[in-house]
Amino acid sequence: MSKKIQDLTKLSDQSMVEASRRVGKNLGIAQKKLIEALPEYDKAPSEKVFQGENNSFIILGRDRPNNAYSGYGGRGATGAGRIDLIAGLSSANIVDKQKQNPNFAMDGARVYISQMADIDRYMGLAAVPRQAPPGRSTVGIKADTLRFHARQDIKIVTGRAKFEGLGKSGETLSNGGKNETPGTISLIAGNYTDEEEGGLFNMLNPLKKLKGDRNKLQPIPKGENLSECLAAIVDSIARLAALVGDNTSLISKMDLALAAHTHLVAPLPTPPFPPVALAPSSYTPVTSLVQTKTVASTIERQLFNKNLETLKINYLNENFGAVYINSKHVFTT
Repeated sequence: MSKKIQDLTKLSDQSMVEASRRVGKNLGIAQKKLIEALPEYDKAPSEKVFQGENNSFIILGRDRPNNAYSGYGGRGATGAGRIDLIAGLSSANIVDKQKQNPNFAMDGARVYISQMADIDRYMGLAAVPRQAPPGRSTVGIKADTLRFHARQDIKIVTGRAKFEGLGKSGETLSNGGKNETPGTISLIAGNYTDEEEGGLFNMLNPLKKLKGDRNKLQPIPKGENLSECLAAIVDSIARLAALVGDNTSLISKMDLALAAHTHLVAPLPTPPFPPVALAPSSYTPVTSLVQTKTVASTIERQLFNKNLETLKINYLNENFGAVYINSKHVFTT
């Protein structure tokens, strides 16, 4: 159940609000002037602040996620310009008659543009593989909900842009450094990427689960590679089924031959009986067939095992697989 909407007018300037309501003024209907509880922004000396009448701000200054001592601007760093767009400064905790610092945890909605920042730390985000080092230019966006809607395409791209005339190294980082890695894309639900305890079902012992920690954040499979891998596995299962079928057929033929086979019976002393020889004529061909099929089956089994190893290398080996099924750059929880 969602929380009841908080009446911010009860937090400050209550007497003025009540007086305005009694005379029917400043009720905000049809976008007219509205009196409500508003925090006072704690402006730093280097900042230019453009403030609206209803807790909205455009702040031009240096990198500052929170108080005046925070971020690279608080350290006196150069090359750390910032544009901060805030709608609802400290809206989660408006304090009457007290100056407020910007705060990613408390502000209603915020677009943070900085020339130099440690944005994941500022926003309290979980770590990811091959995460970009600190001190990078950034655009951080935070609100209760975010919507990205394109009537045609949305692209989420990492790495260098395709520009001409930028030399051998191509597009550089914002500080002029080489941009040598494509970076990663991480889709994290719950802001949690630590390892989690495994709990696989054990068919042989249903009351006991197979334990073992596994990564919460895992690479996303590539659809075409995964499809090829599954097709190769299905083909391998079909070849295995054929081998099993051949063996079953040979065992059946051997069983029939052995059932029909008899040995010579020694003659009784008296009266003399002719020896009985009932060995079927088909016995020798069956034995020859079994020997031939056994050799062929052994060769086929060796080839089958080699194919399985090749399949594992091509599709399931992260370092050497030519068509590794997982993405090396896109991860999700």
